[in-house]
Amino acid sequence: HMLARLRVSLPKSTAVTSSCRWLSSSSASDAPPALPKLHYFAFRGRALACRVALFNSLGKDGWTDQRVSLPRFKKVEKLAQNPERLDAEYVSNNLPQLDLACGTKMTQSHAIARYGAKLQPMSGVMPAHYVADLYPTNAVSAMIVDEAIAIVDQILLLTPKDADAETRAKNRIDYQTSGFLRVGLEILEGRITKAGGPFILGKHISLADLYVRAPLCDLFELGQFEGVAPEFLDAFPKVRACGKAVLEHPLLKTYHEHYKD
Repeated sequence: HMLARLRVSLPKSTAVTSSCRWLSSSSASDAPPALPKLHYFAFRGRALACRVALFNSLGKDGWTDQRVSLPRFKKVEKLAQNPERLDAEYVSNNLPQLDLACGTKMTQSHAIARYGAKLQPMSGVMPAHYVADLYPTNAVSAMIVDEAIAIVDQILLLTPKDADAETRAKNRIDYQTSGFLRVGLEILEGRITKAGGPFILGKHISLADLYVRAPLCDLFELGQFEGVAPEFLDAFPKVRACGKAVLEHPLLKTYHEHYKD
């Protein structure tokens, strides 16, 4: 009776969360469960960590990798103000977005990547490519991973975006000489060095390294960091080597057998 009363008093948000737990519990029905669907563009960008984390836990057939074309994305109505935002096609007017089987739509790549990393393989059998603790269970290791992810995010966020081209160019020179681009990369370089490399946690790959690979290293290697020469990353050889080691890791090699980016 007490359990029944507790169930009645559960808030709606808890009920929604419970209905999304199909991945970690068995079902009496023989019908296949709906799959989580990740929406992002057809490049690595901010979604590499999300895609690899979901693939690591769910394999190729346990989730849907929905590649969205830029023309289609631009055509979708995106309201600046929307009281019913959680029901919009794209909740935050941006991507990535993960649609859960229960209908809940989740935003923010870090949250999606951590979620994917925490899932257990549906079959209960660990596939050959599976990496345990892609997001660490150890509190200190998790903090180091979170720090690295936040640094990558802050580098992108704080990059000068002045409308005037001359002002933007000047500010981006400052950004790489004494601003957070240099500070952030110095921190990442130091973490990798102290851990022994090639990854943030030493020999163990984690979500942090996936974010170092993309978007960070991609910005330099693809020449997408306006006002910052690709050679700037050469001053941080451990960071560059980390990005390279990610693509050479067995998990990524298996992932790329099924997905281009």
